[in-house]
Amino acid sequence: MKVSRNTADSDPMHRDCPGREIFQTITNRWTLLILWALKDNTRRFHELRDCVEGISERVLSQNLKTLCRSGLIDRHVEPTVPPKVSYSLTVTGRDLISVMEGITGWIARQLPNIEKAQARYDRRVGH
Repeated sequence: MKVSRNTADSDPMHRDCPGREIFQTITNRWTLLILWALKDNTRRFHELRDCVEGISERVLSQNLKTLCRSGLIDRHVEPTVPPKVSYSLTVTGRDLISVMEGITGWIARQLPNIEKAQARYDRRVGH
């Protein structure tokens, strides 16, 4: 897998690979769920919190900052009192949605096989 134009730095298995940070951001526990929640709508913080079940406000806030820094989402602040803050996907974030749609399609097709494998494994190890 090559993630950089510079072949010396293109292996994500190397700690100095420039693509490794975004790889870690994308594979974070919450990133794909947050992006999916923004797929069709601009949302405010509390809407995202309510949409992504199980995420705390602190973790959501940290993830939103990381996603803004990485250029996957935009943060919009309306100059009202109190300020209204909303989040939306950038062009780069929308491009990642198309990859996610491929992943969710794969999950839908393979879920029965995965569930059978999990059940076989659990029977073997006594879960």
